[in-house]
Amino acid sequence: MPVAELRPETHPDFELEKEHLSGTVAAMIRQIEFWEDRDRQMGADLETSIILGDQAEEFAAMLSPHVHQPYFGSLKVRVAGREQTLYVGKHGFRDVKGPHTVVSWDSEVGSLFYSQALGWTPRRGSAGVIRRRRQLDVSQKTLLRVTDLYDDEQGGDTGGREEVLLRRLQEGSTAGMRDVVETLQPEQNDAMRHPAGVPVIIQGAAGSGKTTIGFHRLAWMTNADRGAHRARPEACMVLMPNRVLATYAARILPELGIERVVVTTPETWATGLLGLEKLEVTDRTLSLLLTDRDNTRRALAWRKAKLLGDARMLDVVRTHLWNRFNAALAGQGLREAVALRGREDQVFTLDDAALAGLLRDVFAADPLDGYRAGMRRAIEALALSTLRVPEDEEASVRRQLATPLTTLLGRIFATTTPITEARRLLGSPAELAASGLLTDREIALLGTDPLSGIPTPRRAHADVTELPLMLAVQAFTGGIGRLDGRTLEPFDHVVLDEAQDYSPLLYALLGRATRPGHITALGDMNQGMHGYKGPSSWEAVQAQLPGAQVLTLGRTYRSTRQITELGARIAATYNRAAAVQGVDRDGAEVQRYTAPAGPDGELPLIARAVKDAQAAGHANIAIVTRRGVDAERMAEALREFDTDAQPITTQEHRFRGGVVILPVNLAKGLEFSAAIVASANADTYDESTEYERRLLYVSASRALHWLALVSTGELHPLIA
Repeated sequence: MPVAELRPETHPDFELEKEHLSGTVAAMIRQIEFWEDRDRQMGADLETSIILGDQAEEFAAMLSPHVHQPYFGSLKVRVAGREQTLYVGKHGFRDVKGPHTVVSWDSEVGSLFYSQALGWTPRRGSAGVIRRRRQLDVSQKTLLRVTDLYDDEQGGDTGGREEVLLRRLQEGSTAGMRDVVETLQPEQNDAMRHPAGVPVIIQGAAGSGKTTIGFHRLAWMTNADRGAHRARPEACMVLMPNRVLATYAARILPELGIERVVVTTPETWATGLLGLEKLEVTDRTLSLLLTDRDNTRRALAWRKAKLLGDARMLDVVRTHLWNRFNAALAGQGLREAVALRGREDQVFTLDDAALAGLLRDVFAADPLDGYRAGMRRAIEALALSTLRVPEDEEASVRRQLATPLTTLLGRIFATTTPITEARRLLGSPAELAASGLLTDREIALLGTDPLSGIPTPRRAHADVTELPLMLAVQAFTGGIGRLDGRTLEPFDHVVLDEAQDYSPLLYALLGRATRPGHITALGDMNQGMHGYKGPSSWEAVQAQLPGAQVLTLGRTYRSTRQITELGARIAATYNRAAAVQGVDRDGAEVQRYTAPAGPDGELPLIARAVKDAQAAGHANIAIVTRRGVDAERMAEALREFDTDAQPITTQEHRFRGGVVILPVNLAKGLEFSAAIVASANADTYDESTEYERRLLYVSASRALHWLALVSTGELHPLIA
């Protein structure tokens, strides 16, 4: 039945809920005061008392922010003939002296608030039945609204979930990603709670909440209920496509109660792992695709970039290193006198044949920290065994062997650095052919240089398409994973945003760097702006992440019906998005601004569109251009038309809200209350090229409430 049109305070249970809220706030404050009172945190001795006091202060600090909004929903359940009401909040709280306990949203019980299931089977005890789900809007310790989502006494589903969702979606955008704990939809909740320890790929259209769900899944993974699969926040990593989006998104994690998660870009993570933080990373393929009109050259650059990220390159690199290291072993050996207590000095000897056998074993073992560290351990273990070293003297023997071992390993491995070795491999057709995995045509393609016309930096640099190959060299030689002090260990969990832009080779490497089953990939094949370095299908990703499942979010929540329909029309021209369903949220018609070409071009139109958006009540407004150079030039020129727009043209810029102007590749992943697509015509977005239509789709899907299309001359045929 439809939700009754009632003022918030006229809900029949409003006063009862108001009283319960007051009691919960009071109970939380009492508990915080108890924790903060050091005199009441006494142990058997001074040291124990200090520890107890410090722990209590931490508990108080964690609970304090939630006093202003203790919970946002409730569940009435019947278990074994007995009814009880459970309150659901962002932070669990146990009221030991009363009925004001709160269960956390990321607990198993909390999941019942979001699902459509009516049965409840706890880990221990009898099965139960959900009798009512209720949304409670609370702010600053004040109850604002009560909305029933499901009530078996009112006929079941009340339509309240959609009402609450629409209310939230009508809010303006912010300068950071939204926390959706209060309004997770059932399909989003199912994706977020996909079984721990199983890799998952979440496919969803623009605005379906993929990135937000990924962050919430990470918070869910840190809950103690995950058992052996529980992730430590400091051992987790989130990879975002650029630093603008990383900064925008990272603000949500503390709101979800997790700190110290590494939120970075693939390039920053890779250069840090390589120890080359000052290396400048370019994307010359993207520069070519955005600026060059020669489709033959663009196609060649695309094909070469795809091949560089092919998963087969992992074994191409492995074969190359096997040949390199075996060649380096020729004539090498080790002969070292070792002092042992109560015995004459023992001589430990290895010739190149023995070294080759050890290298074969190390390659077979494929250690996480790389062949060099694995070879050191293998030689040390052989020495300890051969010399029959007592356990209490093992450390002494390792110290005695340390210098000669370092010298030997240096002769075998030292000339193999990730950058030089990756480029040496690419420059050698014979080495590329050694694995037998690449065809003659593919080897010839890797020898071409379609990017010769794109400038390179004067300082040391690497292209983004080369980085996975360099990481492969690093993974095999020096290891790959998370550094904890001097120890390399797998990440507990990794979340990949814009997952359609990560190469199969990079997926293979991330699979090595992470606990098995602990990768969450979020993406949309329709938004594959960087398809030259991404997979052709999710099946290519599943091949690198054994057991990975693909979940599809079939609904988009970002935009109004008018904006969603426009985006679906563009995406339908290159497949896959036609079935996406938007929220039935009505809004302003898409605005179209056109004029004949004039001396100022489209600047007067853009300035007018900005003022119209502001007049409609929108504060966060984006002007989306196709290229960074267009954004820089336009930001300066718009000042002549009394329009001030902050340019975001590099990853160093931050989105702080207000009116901004940025290229489509940096706008991707962000959302704004209003968006204006500049130069929305076929001259800018070539109708005959799928890549250009993808760019247009991304540009037109940034707005929550208000979208404008601007062009001198005719608009693009897909949006006219």
